[in-house]
Amino acid sequence: MKSKALAVAIMAIFILTTIKCSSVSQENPVAGVVINPVENMYSGPNDELDVVSQALLGTSVKILQSKRDSRKQVWYEIETPDTYHGWVRGNALRLYRSDEKPYAAEGQVLEITSLIAYLYETPDVTKKKPLLFAPISSVLALEKFEGRWGEVLLPDGRKAFIQMGDGQVRQAPFKRQRLSPEEMVDLARRFLGLPYFWGGTSPLGLDCSGFVQLIYRLSGVEILRDADIQFTSSGLLEIPRGQERTGDLVFFGRNRITHVGMMINEKEFIHATTYQKPVVQISNLYDEYWQNLYKGCRRPGE
Repeated sequence: MKSKALAVAIMAIFILTTIKCSSVSQENPVAGVVINPVENMYSGPNDELDVVSQALLGTSVKILQSKRDSRKQVWYEIETPDTYHGWVRGNALRLYRSDEKPYAAEGQVLEITSLIAYLYETPDVTKKKPLLFAPISSVLALEKFEGRWGEVLLPDGRKAFIQMGDGQVRQAPFKRQRLSPEEMVDLARRFLGLPYFWGGTSPLGLDCSGFVQLIYRLSGVEILRDADIQFTSSGLLEIPRGQERTGDLVFFGRNRITHVGMMINEKEFIHATTYQKPVVQISNLYDEYWQNLYKGCRRPGE
C-alpha cells in the first residue's frame, strides 16, 4: 500500500475534492463516513482475512472500489485520511451525496478525549443502555450543550446525548495543539494495560504502530500508519543511537522494521507489544532483547 504524510488540513481538502469531483451512488460511491465505533479494515473483501487497520466513528473516507462477497454482501475498499487502504463491510459506511459536506468538517464539534465515551438516547445514564460508544480521537458534530450534557448528530443521522466531560468543544476545522514531550508521556500512560490487537487503532486494542500514531495525532503530530513507513517516510528526524529522549520513536526488527515504541525518558519506552504480555507496557531500551532488535530513532521536527 502506498502512503504519504498528510497534515490535518489536507484531510478536509482530500474529502471535499473527492465529493465535488464525482457523483455518488450506491453502485459507484466515492466517499462516505464511518458509522460504527470501531470498524476493522481487512486486506480483502472478506472478514476471514487479516485486519490491516481500523477506521473510527465519524471518519470520512475515500471509496476506491466495491465488491460483493460469496454471500452477496457489499464491501468497499477505502482510503483513510492517512492514505491507508483496506476493505470494510458496506454497512459500516453512510455514503455521501454528491453535494454533501464531510461529516463534522465545520461548525461546533466535540473531540472525544476520554478513552471511551458512551452516547445515550436520553440525557441519563440509568434509564436506557447506551446507543453506542465513541473512542478517543473521534470527532462528533455537536448540536447544542448545557451543563453536563450535550446533544450530538451522529454520522448515521441519529441524535444522541453525551456527557460533556468526555470531550472538548472545538470549532471545525481545527488543528490539535502540539503537546510537550512530557504531556505526550502523560497521554501515553493512560493506555497502559490495554490489550494488543493486530491492526488496532482504538482503546479496544492497539498494535505498535497504531498506538504511536494515535499518541502522536493527539499530540498534534501526524505520522503514517505502519512502523516501517513511520521510520522512513513520515518526515521525522533521524536521531543518533544513544541520544534518544522523551517523545522520540524507537524502532526494532531483524531484517526489517517490525516494531515501534515511544520513549518516556532516556532509558524506557512505552509500546503495544506481544512480548511477554500482550498489552501496552513499558520496557527498558537497554535490555538485551531490545538492543538486539534496535534499528534506530526518529523525532518530530520543531
